[in-house]
Amino acid sequence: MALMTALELKNLTADRHGEKLQLGNSMIGVVRAGVDGAISVNVSWRYRVAGKTREVSLGTWRRNGGESLKALRDKRDKLAADLKVVGDPIEAAHTERLKKQADAEQARQAQTDRIQALTQQNARMTVRQLFDLWHRLALKQRKDGGSEALRAFERDVFPAIGAMAVADVTKSHIQHIVDKMMARDVVRMTKRVLSDLRQMFGFALDRDHIAADPTARIKKTSIGKDTERDRVLTEREITDLFDKLPCSGLSETAQAALLIQLSTLARIGEVVAACWEHVDFERMVWTLPDTKNGKPHKVCLSSFAAAQFRHLEQITGATEWVFPNSKIIGPLDSKTTTKQVADRQRDGDKMAGRSKQTDALRLAGGQWRPHDLRRTGASMMAELGALPDVIERCLNHTEESKMRRIYQRATYEGPMREAWQLLGERLELLANMPDNVALLRTA
Repeated sequence: MALMTALELKNLTADRHGEKLQLGNSMIGVVRAGVDGAISVNVSWRYRVAGKTREVSLGTWRRNGGESLKALRDKRDKLAADLKVVGDPIEAAHTERLKKQADAEQARQAQTDRIQALTQQNARMTVRQLFDLWHRLALKQRKDGGSEALRAFERDVFPAIGAMAVADVTKSHIQHIVDKMMARDVVRMTKRVLSDLRQMFGFALDRDHIAADPTARIKKTSIGKDTERDRVLTEREITDLFDKLPCSGLSETAQAALLIQLSTLARIGEVVAACWEHVDFERMVWTLPDTKNGKPHKVCLSSFAAAQFRHLEQITGATEWVFPNSKIIGPLDSKTTTKQVADRQRDGDKMAGRSKQTDALRLAGGQWRPHDLRRTGASMMAELGALPDVIERCLNHTEESKMRRIYQRATYEGPMREAWQLLGERLELLANMPDNVALLRTA
């Protein structure tokens, strides 16, 4: 039988709708007439495999827009060739569909695995990452924006467990932090840090980052009595301190740091973090941009305090910081000065790598710390006649009343300057103590 030609297909009419055509080489066509009179032919190929006759669609010929007769025959020839090599094309197509389904399922599983991996990674967040999340979502609501908690964690928590996974922290880790802090005899700070740890891990527990709170069985009552230090150096002790400092083995910068703290009432951490750009010798003002209450603080420098800064300028003035660390890449750690002072009042045997001058800074009233100098300076201001509200502002304590904070700020600038000046003059007098100077009752 002669093969049907493309011209014969073009001459098909609507009255041949449903007629089967023999297109040659086992190709069968079924004529379809549309409602608009358009003629198309659905073409399939019949073949035998394993003793069975099967039929597979090749496509549709249309007068306009369909596959050409030649293209349909080329497709049939390819399937016939594949039949000899790979077998039944219907089975091959079925196998291909199964393969695509398997590939899609594998892709979905891979995506699920990636999601689970990310979930596990999130569950393995570190303590530092948890703190950052807690700070962003909850801690920032505090009055100081969480700055005090951050400072305490930087000092005592992060060095111990900051890089640990939150889920791996146990009671023993928390107890170790508490024990190390108690060794420094900072009861109030220890309780505060434990309370913050408990809140942070409670935050993690609520969000399923941990299964149990590692702070739960550590009680504040086991830490000890919450007593506030009230050590104040007498003026006799201050004169003794002036005599002892040059022979104490402390560096000149450390000695100056203590005298600046005594004469300005600043915290030791604020002192050693000072930058030269914030020291204005012309206006005699030292600006503290970052303080405990989260607000900048300006200290009016007395001649005594300014003299310490000028002496330091000759030593560290070429650096960015008034008290640079050993690598000159940042300020000195506040714990360094505190530890050096404690080492020079230490009982017991001498320790390797620590000062051998274990009584170089021992004073008659007992052990003292750098923070006691801040309290001492405030007490001296009171003895010299400064008003309590003025001293509170010199200490940079936050006024509880918002109205007073707003409207009385400028009122105290003059009295604060005068208070710092009176304190500086008194310290200058004690540093060069003549025989006829009467000591104040208390300091």
